[in-house]
Amino acid sequence: MAASVTWGNGGRGLVPMLVAVLVGGCSTGSGSPLDKASRIDREFVIAAVTWDLNKDGYVTCDEWKQYVTSLFREADANHDGVLTREEYKALSRLDRLFETVGFDYWDANHDGRLTLSEMVEKPNPAFTLLDKNHDCVLSPDERVQSRGPAEDAPKDSGQLPPMGGPGGR
Repeated sequence: MAASVTWGNGGRGLVPMLVAVLVGGCSTGSGSPLDKASRIDREFVIAAVTWDLNKDGYVTCDEWKQYVTSLFREADANHDGVLTREEYKALSRLDRLFETVGFDYWDANHDGRLTLSEMVEKPNPAFTLLDKNHDCVLSPDERVQSRGPAEDAPKDSGQLPPMGGPGGR
């Protein structure tokens, strides 16, 4: 069973952070790690909050790997340990990040099939961009600092983001 995103009362604190990261990703000249990031890198950063499986505010490399593993196993319809392009489409429906990133991003050996190791062992751009102390943990501070100056962040409108967004279901 794949990990799911919940936006209950506990998710309200995530809304301002997500908005701040989105704004930071679009700003220029703020010194943010996202200023020179690709569109795919930004999608990973935006989705990072989704991988906090234990909901402690810290996103670890292990949580990312658990998340990908869960989605991979759910999408592997014939349970052969390999995702075809068709099965990858099913994974993309579970999490829009994978639709944005695309099959070819993960297919390291370009054989038209994805193994779990290809997906789990591919460096995650969110950690590359934000994990400044290289401890394989994205702290709330590291994620918030990715947005640049505090004045760039809009006020929380109190509205929850729509489901199915980056990294969401």
